[in-house]
Amino acid sequence: MKKIIVVGAGISGLSAAIYAQRSGFDVTICEQHSIPGGMCTSWRRKGYLFEGSVHWLTGSSPKTQCYQLWKETGALDDTVKVTLPEPFCGVEWEGKTIPLYRDFTKTAEELAVLSPADKNRLRRLVRDIKAFSAVEMPIYDIRGVKAQNPMRMNIVSLFKMLAALPVIGRMGKISCKEFAEQFAHPGIQFLLRFLPDEHSAVSLIGTLSTLDSGDGGIPEGGSLAIADRMARTFTSLGGEMLLSTKVKKVTIENGAATGVELEDRFLAADAIIVTQEAIAAQEQLFDPPLHEPWLDKIRRETKPTVCTFVSAGIRSEIIGPPWFSWMLEEPIHFAGKALTSISFNIYPGGGGYAPEGCSVLTSALRGDTYDFWKKAKELGRYEEEKEKLDRQLRAAICKKFPQAEGNIEVMDIATPLTYERYTGAHHGSWMTITGAGDKMKMYPGFVKNTGGLFFAGHRLMPPGGLPVAVFTGRNAAQMVCRHFNVMFKNS
Repeated sequence: MKKIIVVGAGISGLSAAIYAQRSGFDVTICEQHSIPGGMCTSWRRKGYLFEGSVHWLTGSSPKTQCYQLWKETGALDDTVKVTLPEPFCGVEWEGKTIPLYRDFTKTAEELAVLSPADKNRLRRLVRDIKAFSAVEMPIYDIRGVKAQNPMRMNIVSLFKMLAALPVIGRMGKISCKEFAEQFAHPGIQFLLRFLPDEHSAVSLIGTLSTLDSGDGGIPEGGSLAIADRMARTFTSLGGEMLLSTKVKKVTIENGAATGVELEDRFLAADAIIVTQEAIAAQEQLFDPPLHEPWLDKIRRETKPTVCTFVSAGIRSEIIGPPWFSWMLEEPIHFAGKALTSISFNIYPGGGGYAPEGCSVLTSALRGDTYDFWKKAKELGRYEEEKEKLDRQLRAAICKKFPQAEGNIEVMDIATPLTYERYTGAHHGSWMTITGAGDKMKMYPGFVKNTGGLFFAGHRLMPPGGLPVAVFTGRNAAQMVCRHFNVMFKNS
């Protein structure tokens, strides 16, 4: 039985390991953290659970192709409850909440009453969302692999996607910010800017279409439960998972990957699947650094999505849309910028995130602040800067929700350096910015002149995300099967 080592137990690593183990390989995962999940994670502080990843999950609907991958890997099954909170999000404007419903036709009707001048733009947006509804990440087998249950490109599905091509062409030329600013009403502009400004507007249309089609729900237990179910699927197949085990180096001898060096020993292997974030892996896991052309291209062209993730555990009930944004009366000064608005995910008590009568608020403060935090660390000001941000966040929360005054029991700040420490990702980045004018890309995932070395993870298909992670993990397992002329088994 051929030995396969998977570097990293994020979603792509778990996916690769499950499919490889199921296909008859002896698989070991090496994960530097004490739990599986990678970026798909949550953490507990003083009785509160802070959801760090799954605010909605593409492919949570059984109607989608991606659902099959979540089911095959154990992330989802018929027993896992998936909720579709309604409205999806909302913004406060002039003392009232403007909601964004999953059914965007309903949203557009309410927004047209708010702003008759935007009626035609809203109608067009509804048409674009409906046209985009047939677009899915295609699930297929790689060329040359023998599959027990072959999955080919669905011609009918591809034909249905043709209606979305004009939308993709038009929206791909502008950013989310530029698209939102086409609307006359500033409240509608604010509502439609729930994704990072610099991303292509295709991301916005895609997200709205996902929600409108009944997908994008929240699986029971969130990130931790998804990772745990996948990990249990892997170990139930006989796979081995080594947690708190950092890979120092991938060894290559005579043009082939031969194993990995750990802190205390060497593990031999017939093939290696690297799922650590590709830029960091290229630098850290190979001596000399690996210079595969497509990996070098990722390094040159990647614009990392980075955030400072803040969470608050509050001994009081906070009522609001699941994702709520408002304009700040006093800006938050942070990393050389002045934040004039803020968005929080709101989790009420009793749902597993907070005790009854309590609440959790989380927010991803966008922007690449890695260099700011790194310099603060080097100058000994890291904790001081976190405390300054902490004070401003508490003030902003209490200003908006007076019941939080004196009841914020814990405030947690995870900087890009935190993400880097736990996952090894370049700049602590968890996605890639696909901006206006950027073309869709997919990188090969194998090294041409090095046998038995494969890659998976979010960098291989920008902008990334959990569906990309599970799909590229599956692809890597198929590459291993093709390499050893073994039948790929998905179930």
